[in-house]
This record gives sequence, C-alpha cells and structure tokens, in this order.
Amino acid sequence: MPAVTVEVGLLSELEADERREILASMHRHSYAAGEVVFHEGDLADAVHFVIEGRVVAQRSSEHGDRLAYAVMGPGQAFGELAMIVRGGRRTATVEAVEPTVTLALRFADFERLCSRRPEVSRLLVRLLAARVSRLTDALMEALHTPAELRVVRSLVSLCGIYSTGAQERSPVAVTLNQTALAELAGVTRPTANRVLRRLESTGSVALDRGRVVVVDPAALRRAGGRG
Repeated sequence: MPAVTVEVGLLSELEADERREILASMHRHSYAAGEVVFHEGDLADAVHFVIEGRVVAQRSSEHGDRLAYAVMGPGQAFGELAMIVRGGRRTATVEAVEPTVTLALRFADFERLCSRRPEVSRLLVRLLAARVSRLTDALMEALHTPAELRVVRSLVSLCGIYSTGAQERSPVAVTLNQTALAELAGVTRPTANRVLRRLESTGSVALDRGRVVVVDPAALRRAGGRG
C-alpha cells in the first residue's frame, strides 16, 4: 500500500514500527457521496479509519426510519466492534456524506497482528475507549441538556469535524441538511429550524440548501457554552 501521509488519529500513540505494520495490513477504499459503506445487519469484518471526507452513521428506529446519530471525519474510526468478535453484525448503517477515503483493517488481519505483536492490542483498547467516551457524552447531553442547546452544541461539534486548523476562525460549511442536524441533536426538525433561524438572525450562521454555513465559529461556541 502507498505511504500514508495523513495522520490516523487513533494510531498516533503506537510505536512507529507498530503503526507501519498496521498500515501495511490495511486496505484502501473510496466511496462516492451518498454511497453506503455498510448496512445495519451486515457482517462486521473490518474497522475503518477515515482518511479523507466524512461519513454519517445511522440506526433504524422502531418505525423503520434511518436516523443519523454521528458524523466521523479524518482521523476518526468507525466499525470498531468488528474487532471484538468474529462473525458479529453491524449495528448501524454508515454512508459517505461526500467523496470519502478510508483505510480498513480486517478482523483476520488484526488477529494475525496481535498474535505476532501482542502490544498491537492496545489499538483495540483505544478504539473502545473512544467509543465509550462518545456514548457517555451523548448520554449526558440527552439527559441533562435542553433541546435547543443540544442543537447548538451539535453544530459546534460538527464545526470541529468540518473545519481544518487553518479554518479555526473562518466560516465553516457543514454539508448536512436540517433534518440530519435535528437527528444528530435528538430533536424535532421544527426545533432545529427554530434554533438555526435564531442563530441566523444574530449573524452566527447562514442557511443554504443542504448545508449550514457557520459564519462565526467563536460566537457559536459561546452560544453553546463552549467558548
């Protein structure tokens, strides 16, 4: 596989030779915008590390609707439960929001690496710790944060995923529609729209078809209590 110049966040604390061996075992995949990486219920046989682009994870509701609950971008991983047990099934559908490139590490390759180098198993610990942290944060938000504030904080989080270091204080285009943003915040679309219209009236965001442009990321962070 060609040398990877992009930092794979969850591999960063491994030793250089361990990281090289893992990267050499990975397989590169490219997805078009709207293409499904895997479906809920598919065989879970690999963990994916996002190199370019962004993906959205969706779960089926009791009514059969697919609801977005997380967006992942460069340096993040998804599908890590595939590393725990052979023959498991996907618990979510993951779809590319835009043209996306991932590096996938298959269960069999991970097992083989661990048998040769037991210290590589630290990667699984890091993957699971990151998942637990995300779930804990989401649970605390759902239990203790008012709905309108959740919309603002979801948008703040998305700013971090959609921006780069050079854009930290510049406008950030979040290419998700209001329905997806409402699902991520766990609120109704009218609630999300009301919050976004209020933010638009203060000049913090600009609404466009299929996306939200965060004009003033610093003001948005302050509105979400993150400034």
